[in-house]
Amino acid sequence: MRPTLSHNLSRCFPSADVPWHAMGDCWPGVGDGKILRALDDGSVRSALVRLQPGQTSAPADAVAATIQGFVLSGSVTLGEIALTDGGFFVVPTGASMPAIASNLGAELVVIFDDQKTAKNSSTQLVIHKSAYDDVEPIVPVIDGTPLKGFARRVLWEDPETGADTRLLTVPGGFEGKGPNWHPVHEEIFCLEGDIGPDDTRLMTPGTYLHNPAYGVHGYHEHSKDGATILEWHDGLWEINFTS
Repeated sequence: MRPTLSHNLSRCFPSADVPWHAMGDCWPGVGDGKILRALDDGSVRSALVRLQPGQTSAPADAVAATIQGFVLSGSVTLGEIALTDGGFFVVPTGASMPAIASNLGAELVVIFDDQKTAKNSSTQLVIHKSAYDDVEPIVPVIDGTPLKGFARRVLWEDPETGADTRLLTVPGGFEGKGPNWHPVHEEIFCLEGDIGPDDTRLMTPGTYLHNPAYGVHGYHEHSKDGATILEWHDGLWEINFTS
């Protein structure tokens, strides 16, 4: 049976328009952040988080739900491991969370799993000092066709739910195949270049996009000069075209 689809529910906005505020409730000691997406109960799903120079977050013996972080700028240490631009980490549900410190300051995209549905994971702590260098790119295939010029790096995948986080490089001149939907929530943060979800909006570095589960979007996906985006999903992603 075809699921009930919704239309025009995607949210796309520059993160520069979102105010900074204290993030201590969801990550003690981390400082301030910008909420990109909140769940229905008000809990934070994704945010930009800023560490001031010399700031250190509090460690945790066991996190209540998986936390992911991607370093946008600056540098941090996760325990004893140093991460700079493009560094990525995952602390799975039930695992201990090392303190995160920054000598000179840093800004990260941080993704929090829903604590109400979280279960202890078989996944171990994941750390990529450079997601670009540590993860081998693959060419995506849709409907049996390789997408020439694209490069996908799967930074992490939850073996229980299929949720994942990816780095995706899109070539200049890209034109999408038309309106589509996914059975899971899709969130995207533009790191470099330009990419448009339709003719009315253009994502440039710092722009955030949320495509809700079963929401039709992609009425004219395109890129003039190419883009690199960070993309994450809360379950097993697949693409379905409406025509």
